[in-house]
Amino acid sequence: MTRTIKLRYTETAGCIFIDKIAGLNTHTPEHGQRGCVEIYEEVLDRKLFVVHRLDKATSGALCFATSSEIAAEVSRLFEQHLVKKRYLFLTDKPAGALEFTYQSHIEKEKNKFVSTKDKDPNSKTTFKWIKALGRFQLWEAIPHTGKPHQIRLHAEAKGIPILGDSEHGGSHFYRLCLHSHSLEFTLRGEHVHFETDLPVWAKDGELNEHEEDLVLGEALQRRERLFKFSELKDESLRLAHRELDTYRIDQYGEYLWVYWYKEEDPSVPDLLRFEKLSKKLKKKVLVRKMLNRGDDPNAELLWTIGQTQTSWIAKENGVKYELRSDTGLSPGLFLDQRENRLWVSEHAQDRRVLNLFSYTSGFSVVSAMAGAQEVCTVDVSSNFLDWSKRNFTLNGLDPEHEKYEFWNSDCILFLKGTVRRKRKFGLIVCDPPSFGRSKNGVFSISKNFDELLINAMYCLEKNGLLLFCTNYEKWNSGDLHLRLEKLKREFSFKILPAPSQGMDFELPDQEPLMKSIILRKN
Repeated sequence: MTRTIKLRYTETAGCIFIDKIAGLNTHTPEHGQRGCVEIYEEVLDRKLFVVHRLDKATSGALCFATSSEIAAEVSRLFEQHLVKKRYLFLTDKPAGALEFTYQSHIEKEKNKFVSTKDKDPNSKTTFKWIKALGRFQLWEAIPHTGKPHQIRLHAEAKGIPILGDSEHGGSHFYRLCLHSHSLEFTLRGEHVHFETDLPVWAKDGELNEHEEDLVLGEALQRRERLFKFSELKDESLRLAHRELDTYRIDQYGEYLWVYWYKEEDPSVPDLLRFEKLSKKLKKKVLVRKMLNRGDDPNAELLWTIGQTQTSWIAKENGVKYELRSDTGLSPGLFLDQRENRLWVSEHAQDRRVLNLFSYTSGFSVVSAMAGAQEVCTVDVSSNFLDWSKRNFTLNGLDPEHEKYEFWNSDCILFLKGTVRRKRKFGLIVCDPPSFGRSKNGVFSISKNFDELLINAMYCLEKNGLLLFCTNYEKWNSGDLHLRLEKLKREFSFKILPAPSQGMDFELPDQEPLMKSIILRKN
């Protein structure tokens, strides 16, 4: 299984350049949270060195060095003001002059950076007006020094505070409209220039749109900056996650699947928004309303755009899956499990794998493709098991092979029977629903967690791995750890971190909707 959704970066002259997204710290803000440099160190599997920083809310060009020697040289260039930094920002305030330079003394007072004219200046910024964008003004800022919050403080002092910068006098907006557009310097005789794409809010025509359109445009641009998703036309990834409360959008190959979270049906502006998105991305669109528990889970789609079919094929990291628009509230593949499926594919070889609450069996498929010794798939729905076999066949696997088992059973009853038979597995995947009904009764993760995990641990061989996942909204990651600690009275195991969520979902400092953890039995 080959990773096809990869983070973008440019490497030149011993430096790594990235187009940082807003909302991401340059480096880890506290233990347990990854910053930008830690994320790219993991991707590149090597040490990176921070040579300059961007505020969390600022997007754009950011540079890391790949060695301590290069870091020392580039840091010296920044300190000697030999790096040309060009920023763009937006304001809703008029300015008296179209070009000027501002100097001040910046220092920290009581956990806040302040700018004053009463002391010798240690900061200098040149400002140049570019153009009007509707009722807003687009400016260029070139900082000649590198003090924290320098551009923001100087813009505020000159009466053109940056849009979205509430800390420094800016009007309310959906984000801080400050972007590091380019970096330029000469290193060891080589001219280095890195320039980013224009942010959505700096483009002609975009600011005439409704704010929801801007936020959606920003969400798409975030995936473009991270993955260049426009080149991943056949892949599956999330295009809008929690940027908007009203809906989430997934790409499944040639289709966009919209989860609708409003009480009412889509209004005319919503429908026009989806039509525009369909046209822009050249995708068919399916809009599914997310109903309250107890409502009919097979309610009709609210809306479709294009010549849609009830089933189609899409890929995730090269693996094929059948998606359907007429079976439940999901098309058949939960994309927040993408990194977990990659992890399973890396650990399934030569192991006996048990996939509980299998749904359409993404975990079973990647286990079989990775060379698992056997794959046992369990789900209470015979329809989902038939669908699972279809996914096996799509990937050149014979679901009737003796290595593969499909059990139409309640998962807890299956585990209890497996315990009696003393059957063991080397890898167990347990991704239960928060709530579910079957002929055997009602399943609730909050009530059945201990029973489920205890029986699963009895079925796990020594040094075996158990991946547990839950979307239960009333638990956070800490709650999950506390519940697992109680099980240590009965079992000896080590808690390992699960793979980090893909960057098309939550950012590192956001509590994930989907919580995952790995147990290794001692």
